[in-house]
Amino acid sequence: MRYMFCLLLLTLVTLTGGRAADIPGAVVFVKLTGDTDDARADIYEQSLAGGAAKLLIAHTALPKTFHGRITRALPSADGALLLLEESDGCTIRNTKTGATRLELGSGYTMIENEALAERFAGGIWLWSRVAGTVKKIAPAAAHERVEPLGWSPCGKLLLVGVSNSKTNSEALRVFNAATGMMRNLRAVNELTFVRWTPDATAVLIGEQPGEKTTRLTLAPLNGKAQRLYTRPGRVFTAAVSLDGRQVAVGDTGGFYLCSRDGRTRRTLALPAAEDEGLPGGDMAFSADGSKLAVLSSSTSRGLYANIHEALWTIETSTAAARLMTQWDVTLGNSPGEDTTHRLLGWVPGQPALLLMGRCCTLQGAETD
Repeated sequence: MRYMFCLLLLTLVTLTGGRAADIPGAVVFVKLTGDTDDARADIYEQSLAGGAAKLLIAHTALPKTFHGRITRALPSADGALLLLEESDGCTIRNTKTGATRLELGSGYTMIENEALAERFAGGIWLWSRVAGTVKKIAPAAAHERVEPLGWSPCGKLLLVGVSNSKTNSEALRVFNAATGMMRNLRAVNELTFVRWTPDATAVLIGEQPGEKTTRLTLAPLNGKAQRLYTRPGRVFTAAVSLDGRQVAVGDTGGFYLCSRDGRTRRTLALPAAEDEGLPGGDMAFSADGSKLAVLSSSTSRGLYANIHEALWTIETSTAAARLMTQWDVTLGNSPGEDTTHRLLGWVPGQPALLLMGRCCTLQGAETD
């Protein structure tokens, strides 16, 4: 049986030798109902304490206007809300017999005597655990497409990216799930990454409008955005500590701990993450700022994409690094494919980290 993002695979890495059963909470994952072009998907919830996964949302219970397939499910911090991403799709008609078939996804194939009858665009939807309802988050205009970028660490705010095909522009907006309102945050140009601050009062934004430098901007939800600094090359990931005094940056040259004004305090002795159109790494500060978790990846391409990933923890006071686990993934060489894992962050109140991604074997860590 096939699984899809999110979570494709949950891996919990403990820093003190504990087990997943020691960690409270649960995760959700999307599971395909089959391997055909028109296969739907259901959402399951898995407790970190173990046991069987339970069906949370069946595709048969979705609204009739939900035409596509669930491709992603993003839970809010408290688990009360679930963001569902719907795929594109199309109906193909046999010109001789008149029979139709459905293909779900961004692309489609046709054979002899077939013609495209209808195409439809996916969207993003909101599921409420309390009400049990699924409602669509509609874009502001027909020529806009909304992409979910992440829930705030606290509260019910969803950061979304909006691309406008009419003006060929991009912007960041914040959707308030409590009120159903969406408001503009900031126009962006060649976005490379975006991260919530730990207190959910601002968003850290990376933009690379040219090839030489990346602009890092801190955009508060209320108030004027502040340009932190401009850094040479492509910055593909960054994180800010809860107190706002430390900024961690990852680029094609390596990983660095910086002060708020952009001065490099420490260069981390980690392998540089290579950026070849794939996610190059993730970072997350612990709640007290004493540790930084870094997920680094390096890629090589031939007939297949070969990815080596490693999870590190860094003592921010000394830059001492500890390799927690590492793994290798070999996948088909498909442009734009989601090939790497993502670092979800630190488990609140626990010395543990959560990762998500494709199935693989990790050295020194347990998988579900």
